Amino acid sequence: MPLYDYHCENCRTDFTELRKSSEMDQPIACPECGSAHTHRELSGFAVAGGSAKGGCSGGGNSPFR
Repeated sequence: MPLYDYHCENCRTDFTELRKSSEMDQPIACPECGSAHTHRELSGFAVAGGSAKGGCSGGGNSPFR
């Protein structure tokens, strides 16, 4: 099961949950305040030589420098 990032509109908490892909957009309660006013956010992912949030390191034989 993949991890998904969520944001609570009520208390502004960001949290991550392990959920089935079929459940990723179903309502989920905030672990801080219990509010159902949450939404899934786009998240970065790890890639060889860097990350989506941190950019490419420019190393290795990657054609994407």
